[in-house]
Amino acid sequence: MSQKTKSSNTTKPAISAEYVVVGGGMVGSAMALGLAKQGKQVVLIEAFPAREFAIDQAPDLRMSALALASVQLLDNLGAWEHIAALRVQSYNALSVWDKPWAKTVFHAHEVKQTRLGYFVENRITQLGLTQALTDYSNVTILHTKVDRADTLEGWVYCEDGSVVNAEWIIAADGVHSAIRKQAGIGTVAWDYEQQALGISITSTYADEHTAQLAQGMTWQAFTPDGPQAFLPMHNNHASLVWYHHPQRIAELKALEPAALKTEICASFSSYLQEQVVDFTVLDKASFGLMRMHAKRYIQDKVILIGDAAHSINPLAGQGVNLGFADVACLLATIEQKRPLARAYELPRKHANLQMMTAMDTLYHLFSNRNPLLSTLRNTGLFLADKGGAAKQAVIKKAMGV
Repeated sequence: MSQKTKSSNTTKPAISAEYVVVGGGMVGSAMALGLAKQGKQVVLIEAFPAREFAIDQAPDLRMSALALASVQLLDNLGAWEHIAALRVQSYNALSVWDKPWAKTVFHAHEVKQTRLGYFVENRITQLGLTQALTDYSNVTILHTKVDRADTLEGWVYCEDGSVVNAEWIIAADGVHSAIRKQAGIGTVAWDYEQQALGISITSTYADEHTAQLAQGMTWQAFTPDGPQAFLPMHNNHASLVWYHHPQRIAELKALEPAALKTEICASFSSYLQEQVVDFTVLDKASFGLMRMHAKRYIQDKVILIGDAAHSINPLAGQGVNLGFADVACLLATIEQKRPLARAYELPRKHANLQMMTAMDTLYHLFSNRNPLLSTLRNTGLFLADKGGAAKQAVIKKAMGV
């Protein structure tokens, strides 16, 4: 379709639609785009549209590691070309270790691929999806907040006076989802004892070859206080992720860039300084770690997707990929006219719970000082690096293929 997406910021008569998607972040926008592609009448409600992109902007701190399965979904929806036209950073290897002698490196070529995935700023993914949505006239975008919802009858009332009535309300409004709460869907949730500090840096490398190798690999070093990670981004930018107890994170966050750099050099993995000649701290932000799982994904006329249904420890960067997997499954279920409970809720609850359990196991296995566990985990990493079918299965799982 060539007509532009309709947008509304003013009070208007009630809008009727087949689906109203509440939350226009990455997962919600992908859901709306997929439904639009199927020819459904869709309303997308997003209170905070992504700010426009300029090539000279510094990288955002909020970013995601998009697995190949997520990239394939975005490509099928027609959004990836818009995302890739802005800026992305592919990576072809992942290195993890506790002790240096037990380092394990997962390479894309071990499963006959050229890359494991892409690091992309969340805003850029959202902008690419929004651009793809402009091709569809069967989507109405409302830039307003939801005031309340009648989840039994499918009514959504917005703060700007807009009213939407839909056959289904798809909640993509985050871990503290108001739609989920209004539908009366309970959760099982807890906070982890750690927080994470995201630090954006720009690196100076010894030469171009070293830069290419470093920017193509993401790594994660485990310490008793929590993981430390390097996530490559465009043009020698990168994001460091530093896990620690909340008091330490607050101390680090309060530091000026030069002082934070000193702390990084003193306490962050020495592998960073082996990679780079120098680096500059650009920005920083902290975030809490929370696990949450909704007891139901479907209630009355509400369907939960993404963080509204589940929140996971970001240890392996699987959060948004689980959300995109929700989208792919729900779109297929709707297109094939299969029962939502059997074809969407049951398989996605099982898959998401399985990933949550795996991440919690890793979290507790590595974030401790038990000498016996230390020996076991390092022996496991050492053996994992020797390759074989098990290692290939781990790589494919991470890629979503």
